[in-house]
Amino acid sequence: MNNNNDKIRIIPLGGVQEIGMNMTVIEYGNELLIVDCGFMFPRYHMLGIDYVIPDTSYLEDKNIIGLILTHGHEDHIGAIPHFLRKFPDIPIYGSRLTLAFLRAKLNDYKNEYKDTKLYEVEPRNKIQLGMNFGIEFIRVNHSIPDGVGIAITTPLGVIIHTGDFKIDLNPTTDKFIDLYKFAEYGENGVLLMLADSTNCQRDGFSMSESVVQNNMTPLFAYEDGMIIVAVFASSIERIQDLVTAAKVNNKFVAFSGRSLIKFTKIAQDMGYLNLYDIVIPIDKINKYPREKIVCITTGTQGEPYSSLSLIAAEAHKHIKVEDGDMVIFSSSVIPGNEMAVTRMINNLFDLGAKMVGEDKKLLHVSGHASSEDLKLMYRLVKPKYFIPIHGEKRHLITHIKLVENLNGLDTKGFLLYNGDVLEIDETLEAKITDPIDIRNIYVDGKGVGDLEESIFYDREQLSLNGVVVANVVAKKNAAGQYDIKVDLESKGFTYTGGEKERIINKTEQLREEGINSAIEAVRKLLNRNKRTPSTIKYEVREALRKKFIQIIGREPVIFVCLYMDHVYIEQAHSSNDENNNNNVDKNNIEIENNNDEEKEKCHTKKKKRIKKTVMKKNTSQIKRLKSKKKKAAKES
Repeated sequence: MNNNNDKIRIIPLGGVQEIGMNMTVIEYGNELLIVDCGFMFPRYHMLGIDYVIPDTSYLEDKNIIGLILTHGHEDHIGAIPHFLRKFPDIPIYGSRLTLAFLRAKLNDYKNEYKDTKLYEVEPRNKIQLGMNFGIEFIRVNHSIPDGVGIAITTPLGVIIHTGDFKIDLNPTTDKFIDLYKFAEYGENGVLLMLADSTNCQRDGFSMSESVVQNNMTPLFAYEDGMIIVAVFASSIERIQDLVTAAKVNNKFVAFSGRSLIKFTKIAQDMGYLNLYDIVIPIDKINKYPREKIVCITTGTQGEPYSSLSLIAAEAHKHIKVEDGDMVIFSSSVIPGNEMAVTRMINNLFDLGAKMVGEDKKLLHVSGHASSEDLKLMYRLVKPKYFIPIHGEKRHLITHIKLVENLNGLDTKGFLLYNGDVLEIDETLEAKITDPIDIRNIYVDGKGVGDLEESIFYDREQLSLNGVVVANVVAKKNAAGQYDIKVDLESKGFTYTGGEKERIINKTEQLREEGINSAIEAVRKLLNRNKRTPSTIKYEVREALRKKFIQIIGREPVIFVCLYMDHVYIEQAHSSNDENNNNNVDKNNIEIENNNDEEKEKCHTKKKKRIKKTVMKKNTSQIKRLKSKKKKAAKES
């Protein structure tokens, strides 16, 4: 039997098959190391979700020796508060700015994380974690300062994790990627490399951050209105470019967005950002000439309550767009957010804004490696094996093809998705083994992990078709007949307000015909002495569904609430014949709507046959019981 103690196991818990939620597990022996712990913004179909975090159930009861952070973006640190609730004693290692951003995030939870173990490291620092992992941190360039790659020395060989990186030979600071250290490890031999895939489909080298600075400065000479610039809140180097361009053009800067204000204050206090004393409070911008104002905002992805979205919806408290104002997007759109961003841009155009950023001017450069960056990294590191990480499936597959087509490079790639496991044994042979069970953990308000994928179908149906609630009341009158009343309430299905009389009349007609069809369905059942609540609710729902499709061609989600006298209650059968036949409740019973799937399916043909069989059996039992009583009476 193979001994797992002599194997390296690589298990991505997130970040492979999506953009975001980066988290990778590296195991050797009984020790487990984690790299990054981020969240993912919800995709277009995840209605109502705040964000998605990795499933850490595999880590339970494991010997976790540390969590290492490559940089301070949310897709790499955003899930740590949830992680620490399950694993509060795990030490966390990161660079200076990365840990500063993490502390700010943890402080939002008051004193819950005051005892968290945070250890600051610098590039080229070496630490030993456990018995099997020696760690060295390697500086990389990214769209945030203090990004690092990681060299992990194990008993079987060295593993390089690049983190998010690009090769910027002319950055806006004097801190550039440590190619010397990557090459040094390559000369000594690297067993495995995990490399950034986000931009592998782009040709050439990624552009330098200095290009943005050179293009932004003349653009800020604009004098026909206010300038509004949207950026990622944690893109400190980009924010520095914008502030410097404003300074050169004798303009003032105002920040809008809670996270932006928080991160810029941290960066300024730590010496990563120079604001030149030109920053003014956002509520004071009306006291300055409009053409002298540069507003730096969040909202590059069209998030509903972000600063730029509020501006576009004319709902921002302090910033109002006027004709001639210039709006600049200094960012790229994350896949899945295209519709929200397009809607926001259209609203800004409608307000009279002059939009800049869509016409391919170099106002944003990526912080991720393009194809030539990756080729150079592989030439330097020369790994025996590699795993593409940080990307959707198309990025990962392209990454593998890119590297395997490099002449003279003897390396083998493995395509892993979330939960897949790569094992490297003591002979240095690598293979993909059985995956672990894993799922997305959805954060919705205070709920964490209490939703499944099926909830999105229900929410989509409600959003697409609306909902109708039918309140059905059936009471017996003095003559012993049922008086049936049905009331319909709807949301998102038909027009219910305003002054459009023609539409209101049509809606009333639809409502009346729906009510009549529901009453007719109930009456038919009662005339046949069918008083089972689930049967009545099903037939009402079907009658309404068919009527709505017939008249308007739409099928809303329909709920039925039932209140009636002398309702037939289904009960479990016992061996006592008399108990089996005690099915009539003499009291008024209110039957609340129940969404349980089993009740929804109670009208399958199979269950109908079972119900008929039970009813026949009960009837025959009653007849036999009456016959026995008559016979006993005669004999007595």
